[in-house]
Amino acid sequence: MKFLYPTFLFALLVIAIPVIIHLFSFKRYKTVYFSNVSFLKDIKTESKKKSRLKQLLILAARILTIIFLVFAFARPFIPTNNNAQKQSTQLVAVYVDNSFSMNALSEQGQLLEVARNKALEICMAYPPGTKFRLFTNDLLPKHQHIFNREQFIQQVSGIQASPNVVPMSLIYNRYASENNDAEADKNLYFISDFQRSISDINNFATPEIFSYYIPLVPNEVANLYIDSCWVEYPAHRLGQEENMFVRIKNSSNQNYQNLPLKLFLNDSIKSITNFSVEAQNEIVANLKYNNTGSGPQLGKIEITDYPFTHDNNWYISYFVEPQLKALALYSNENDSKEGLNYLSALFNNDDYVQLDEMNSQNLQVNRLVDYNTIFLLNIDNFSSGLLNELESIIRSGTSVVLFPKFKTDLTANNNLLATFNANRIVRIDSTEQEISSIDYENKFYADVFTKREKNPVLPQINGHYRFAGSSQTDENTLLAFQNGDKALSQLNYQDGKVWVFAFPLSEQNESFARDVLFVPTLYNIVLNSLPKQEISFIVGKNNFINLPRNLKLDLNSPIEIEQPKTGERFIPAKTISGRSVRLEFGEQITSDGHYLIKNDDQIVASMAFNFDRLESDLRYLNNNEIESRLQDAQLTNATVIEDVESNFAEIFNDIQNGRQLWKWCLLLALFFILAEVLIARFWK
Repeated sequence: MKFLYPTFLFALLVIAIPVIIHLFSFKRYKTVYFSNVSFLKDIKTESKKKSRLKQLLILAARILTIIFLVFAFARPFIPTNNNAQKQSTQLVAVYVDNSFSMNALSEQGQLLEVARNKALEICMAYPPGTKFRLFTNDLLPKHQHIFNREQFIQQVSGIQASPNVVPMSLIYNRYASENNDAEADKNLYFISDFQRSISDINNFATPEIFSYYIPLVPNEVANLYIDSCWVEYPAHRLGQEENMFVRIKNSSNQNYQNLPLKLFLNDSIKSITNFSVEAQNEIVANLKYNNTGSGPQLGKIEITDYPFTHDNNWYISYFVEPQLKALALYSNENDSKEGLNYLSALFNNDDYVQLDEMNSQNLQVNRLVDYNTIFLLNIDNFSSGLLNELESIIRSGTSVVLFPKFKTDLTANNNLLATFNANRIVRIDSTEQEISSIDYENKFYADVFTKREKNPVLPQINGHYRFAGSSQTDENTLLAFQNGDKALSQLNYQDGKVWVFAFPLSEQNESFARDVLFVPTLYNIVLNSLPKQEISFIVGKNNFINLPRNLKLDLNSPIEIEQPKTGERFIPAKTISGRSVRLEFGEQITSDGHYLIKNDDQIVASMAFNFDRLESDLRYLNNNEIESRLQDAQLTNATVIEDVESNFAEIFNDIQNGRQLWKWCLLLALFFILAEVLIARFWK
């Protein structure tokens, strides 16, 4: 307990007056003579004890009356914060949580409306001339300014629900680090439902400021929502069976049974299944379908749940290439042309895979970016320009297939392998070896064989390269020889792939080219050459996209982003680095749904955006939990305001000056005056 005017405590010296009166009483006693005083002596002793007790009670009442009167004038209070505010002026910041969870209802109405009203009450409680700051989840640049009362009221009135989600530590730390007014004490009010997912009080940094927490309690609601979605294969081709996985969470206390889960693709229902999920639990459901069309695929996964509907849909988008382009690079050597003949025979009449042929002597390296797959057929030399271009396009998603030429000089092939951090060649094994091992568990061969034979008859290879062993984590052996050496391996290199055969493709190894293993292996390499695609983004988190390098763009024409639902368009910022194009759209995407990327009014790519699911987890901190976290974070100047329903003006003095006790002191003084009167009047 502290005193606002401690100098009044010197008035406690007045207590000496009733004490002196009590000690030096001037009351005179009259003597009465009796013949027998034995009984009177007993009465006198008893009366003297009662009289002394009466006088002591009166003295105590008078002393306590004086003490509490002095306390009342000294204005005692219990500080709200451990440290009193030092400056005469104050800068008041108010954080209004305008996330989707604030659309919930409470006994006072919609939480966001209650929060706006509470912010206005805070503003009106402070004296004229107070400076204000406003924070919301949008973190708008206009809110970075200091407002007077009228400007603050205008800004608060315009707050609307936002899909953005920010942790409270971001607000606290940003405000604490600002140097707006060194002459003012900083006050920060948090008006929120205090969801557990954003209330990271333990991340509040120094310097500590005066902070106040106003928790708004919503009515209990149940929420079932789609938390995330992903696909089994990140690349998408025509005719491919897609396996879509959907994580569904139940944040309510009730079980759900046999609810429908629907997938719409290009405005048509593509797949449907039922799911069940227990209270406070989650499940992963899957939906299967085939890609029957090419071009942009705009999908939506849907459940039904109320009252929160912003998390009932999950939008997806990806692009299915209408045709895959492959390039066969060969040299003038006979064995290189032999390998070209086998590839041509495989792809010549294929409507989906277009194979182009190019002599390495006449190669235009800037054309390599146009192809999904590049076959290097028994080439004995690689220029530095070709190596650099291959490294660049593989990094961006192209696949390169190496059929090495047998040479005693291993430098050329090892230079190529070193470019992709692949295992180097150490020597040639000239013995004839049979391919005896197939990695059936790898998804590369998942749909190739209807049954797995124990001792299949596989091709004989006349000599092969042996590679150094290392701990390459991204390299997978798909085919292996009898002696354990790898015959075919696949290496991931950033967004692309490198496929390395241990032998050349030539007449010397015609048994492989004529084996049933040849067609699915080579064809699957091309089908798996598509770069992975992000099927969805998060509103407020993802604000740029790198366009595929093989897109045919007219950079002299504007690139626009359009939302087909509303028809709204905007031009994003564009960064060009070589043949890479990066689009930056910042905060311009604020709603979920599909977005089309257009160049010269033609669709070249698409995106799907979803709202952040942090808002869907409807678990909140109560007052005790907030106070516990504040104590754990050692925030001594933090106060949880429990009487949220009262007008803020009624508790403003308690916040500014602590809990005032002078009224209680005045009441106690009156009580002891009354006690003195009653004792003197009725004590006989």
